[in-house]
Amino acid sequence: MPTTTSPLRLTIAALAVACLACKPASQPDTTPPNEVAGVDDDKLPERPPIERSGELMASGQHAEALVVLDDALKASPDDPELLYARGIVLEQLGKPQDAVAAWQAAVQRRPDFFPALNGIGAVQLDAGQAAEAIASFKAAIAAKPDFADAHYNLGRALLAAGDVPAARTALEAANRLAPEDVDVLLVLTELHRKAGRVDDALLTSRAAARLAPDDAEVRRLLGHVLMEKDLHAEAQLEFAAALAKKPDDVDARLGLARALVKQDKSEEALVPLADLAVRVPDQAVVWSEWGAALAKLGRVTGPEGALARLDKALQLKPDLASAHIRKIGALAGTKQCKPARDALKAFTARKPKPDAQAQAQAALAACK
Repeated sequence: MPTTTSPLRLTIAALAVACLACKPASQPDTTPPNEVAGVDDDKLPERPPIERSGELMASGQHAEALVVLDDALKASPDDPELLYARGIVLEQLGKPQDAVAAWQAAVQRRPDFFPALNGIGAVQLDAGQAAEAIASFKAAIAAKPDFADAHYNLGRALLAAGDVPAARTALEAANRLAPEDVDVLLVLTELHRKAGRVDDALLTSRAAARLAPDDAEVRRLLGHVLMEKDLHAEAQLEFAAALAKKPDDVDARLGLARALVKQDKSEEALVPLADLAVRVPDQAVVWSEWGAALAKLGRVTGPEGALARLDKALQLKPDLASAHIRKIGALAGTKQCKPARDALKAFTARKPKPDAQAQAQAALAACK
């Protein structure tokens, strides 16, 4: 089933804004006092090239935006802001290496030009060059320590490199700098879940849901965390909210079914499970969950019973521990003790993890 991911940040939302942030302090923002704009002008002054290119990009005219910037660079070839903007357009045109060349040129003109350093790192990470990306993001942060996007990207790069503690530090820094950034909260939530910090995951996922209540991915993730906290009724509401926004979200639909089963609403769970069996018939976990729901309802045997569903799951994925354990439990629960013991032996032969083996042996309890 899908996992939550968040995009890298290239700081490209608005070229004009991005480059104003990099403007030297000595460059004036206001009209000099001896000039009064518009008094004797016959026409409005021409807009700056970065602003014009940004407008063209916003309307999907990337090639035209590149022409505007190239024309401006003929007059000002060493302008790092124009070079940075050119890199943004090239990246959007699907030319990441050309974009890196433009950003590297910007950094040559201004070594502390942090958006360009961040852009270089983003392309490097997309290319699987985690170590190089880490160096680029750290350079961007050194140039501007409060640059939240670079901290976020650094966290993603450190995760790719396998340095989870350092990634958490970087992402927590991004969260402090941009507490309302939902992408940061999503990645932090996944980190907390993997480390077993469910309380922390609940805090970050709730914060994300408050900020983005209409985002299906956010609501689904909160649902999963609530399930881990055994807050099944709340989880049901979150999965339902995710499905209301994105009806084809199979992970949310499966989560909804699980939440219903946990509340002893297995009959209700059969509806989303049957739907999933049609949508994703090759997903063994769906058939395993369907078997579990039917077993809870006492519908164990027959072509439409729990055992048939669990066998289907094992046909699709022979090493699926949940299906093995549930099959053993369903057989034992109906006093089919010899088949249950045979099922346990078959599972043990696959050398499952110790915790799964212990659960399988416990599932045989009704036959002891």
